[in-house]
Amino acid sequence: MDNRNPWALNAPIDSFFFDCDGTLSLIEGINVLATRNGVAEKVHQITARCMGKTGMTPKDYQQRLVYVQPTRNQVEELAASYIQHVAPGASELIQLLHRLNKKTYIISAGIKAAVVPFAHALGVPANHVLAVDVYFDAQGKYFGFDKQSNMTKANGKAVEIASVLSPGERSLLVGDGMSDWEARETVTRFIGFAGLSPKEWVKKHSDFYITNTSFYPIIALGLTQDELQQLPSQDLAYYEQGLREINNSAVLIKGNDHVHYSGS
Repeated sequence: MDNRNPWALNAPIDSFFFDCDGTLSLIEGINVLATRNGVAEKVHQITARCMGKTGMTPKDYQQRLVYVQPTRNQVEELAASYIQHVAPGASELIQLLHRLNKKTYIISAGIKAAVVPFAHALGVPANHVLAVDVYFDAQGKYFGFDKQSNMTKANGKAVEIASVLSPGERSLLVGDGMSDWEARETVTRFIGFAGLSPKEWVKKHSDFYITNTSFYPIIALGLTQDELQQLPSQDLAYYEQGLREINNSAVLIKGNDHVHYSGS
């Protein structure tokens, strides 16, 4: 096994942060709820603009929830949908990282009550879920959200990541939207992710960009040569699958002077 590529890490990553909607799970939760409640067009437009161009704002976050009016039961059902649509290799990657004693987080502007059960299914601790609290009344109807949450604001993910990292701690973030890209300078390595809904800005401006829905390339992009040599046979097979995807141009890697596909 040889991972002496120019993009290979020389020092280990301590903490891994993963976006939820469109990344760990290949659905956009708020869009799913909007479709169910008959306000798809209004909400999808806001989501697309925030994810692909402007980043999130508290006004946009509130407007989507006002349109959708999600119930507690619907949010519980959304958690199950997240699990059903988990990205290929995401569960395997997180289990692998835990075997290497890495810290894993889910960082999301999604509804925390839906993200936490999804995190539990993946093995991510509930206290490592950085998401937005949404409130319901006694009848389970939408009542409001945490307006102080950084996740509803510009550069919110950067602020949240910085708040949990220790001095000198090395980190990696994987995400598909502008709010993820905004946090790129807060982490050691940022990896853009296409999923099912690629964002052109993120693709164009990310040093690393996975062009499909697979998490397997993150093994090669997130571990050092020494760590890769520690992998048991099954994890090694996952690594080799990811490396094949990299070599087959599934990952866009930006060089110092130009952008090139990793398989070229």
